[in-house]
Amino acid sequence: MINIAEGNVLEGANSGGSSGELVFVVTSLTTGGSERKTVRLVNALTAKGRRVAVVRLNDPDTLRSEIDPRVAVIHLERRGKLSLRALRTLVDIVRARGVTTLVAVNSYPCLYGYLAARRVRSCPLRLVASLNETTCRSKRDARKMWLYAPILRRFDLVLFGADGQRQRWSARYGIGRGGQATEVLDNGVDIDHYSRPVVAPASLPSWPPQRLVVGSVGQFRSEKRQGDLLRAVAALRQTGLDVGAVLVGAGVEKPALERLVATLQIGDAVAVVGEQRDVRPYLARMDVFALPSVETFSNAALEAMSMAVPVVATSAGGMPEMLSEGGGLLYPPGDTTVLEEQLRRLLADASLRETMGQDARRVVERRFSQEAMVAQFERVVLGVG
Repeated sequence: MINIAEGNVLEGANSGGSSGELVFVVTSLTTGGSERKTVRLVNALTAKGRRVAVVRLNDPDTLRSEIDPRVAVIHLERRGKLSLRALRTLVDIVRARGVTTLVAVNSYPCLYGYLAARRVRSCPLRLVASLNETTCRSKRDARKMWLYAPILRRFDLVLFGADGQRQRWSARYGIGRGGQATEVLDNGVDIDHYSRPVVAPASLPSWPPQRLVVGSVGQFRSEKRQGDLLRAVAALRQTGLDVGAVLVGAGVEKPALERLVATLQIGDAVAVVGEQRDVRPYLARMDVFALPSVETFSNAALEAMSMAVPVVATSAGGMPEMLSEGGGLLYPPGDTTVLEEQLRRLLADASLRETMGQDARRVVERRFSQEAMVAQFERVVLGVG
């Protein structure tokens, strides 16, 4: 039975009425970039009077408290890889709530969305896939695409986080061929919320006040490659530069990162602060934001840029597009030597950091605000504007 406190299929907030509802299907409400992007869209659309619901397959629901209370948040309580019970519940949600547009966020929810749509053919349901994965992370993921790709090609619209990602998915999996509609939906951030003047920097009491700070925000997973940042910081410190690394996040790679810190003998220059509901104080403390992972279009990097923090990121995924108008420097993924050089270039020049940080803020104001993202979503998904 669906938990009424989270939004009953029939009785959740925003249910009822004659107009069709928009539902987002996510794997979970963890603190990842795709999930944060979804929460921002959901809240903004609800504020504009649209009927929106969020359906999650699994726990955790860390971001639940950040969702507008008017939004129904429904847990399918999935058991196993493909839960027929969860699928039937999703079908019931679509029928009972008058859902006309279903947005499935990333591959696994796309499977559930597609199968649900096949069971409600009598209802006009538009299927939209929102894909934020850049590449398959493993051979196992690559094998799964033999299942996902044919399904994704049947969606009415596929949204990508960057144009480079759209091109790769088209070439590799045939998404967007044969007249299938695809669009790029840029990430967007609340530029008033992520503004350096309104945030006090986090205190790092055991560090000398003059120490330069390079930071990163993200889940501790192997593909995030925080270890590359730690190696670059260790190399910079060996040259006499007083620089420290702040890592905001948590995850399965934390023990490995802690062992690397011990091996590099930089424990007194690394602060692992865990997951933070509000990352702004830590962004405000950073002189440079580093993104060593392969990202489609990093929310964390945009938040840093909105806080006027210059970015050093890999030249993979959508990062070249994000930084095409300024605000940061790129380096080849995995090349810690070039990462060290780019960090040194910024850390050694306060004037360059200031200029590049202001450029980053202007880029976000011009291209990547939350308002721009919502307007773009309404235009390409809902046909408004």
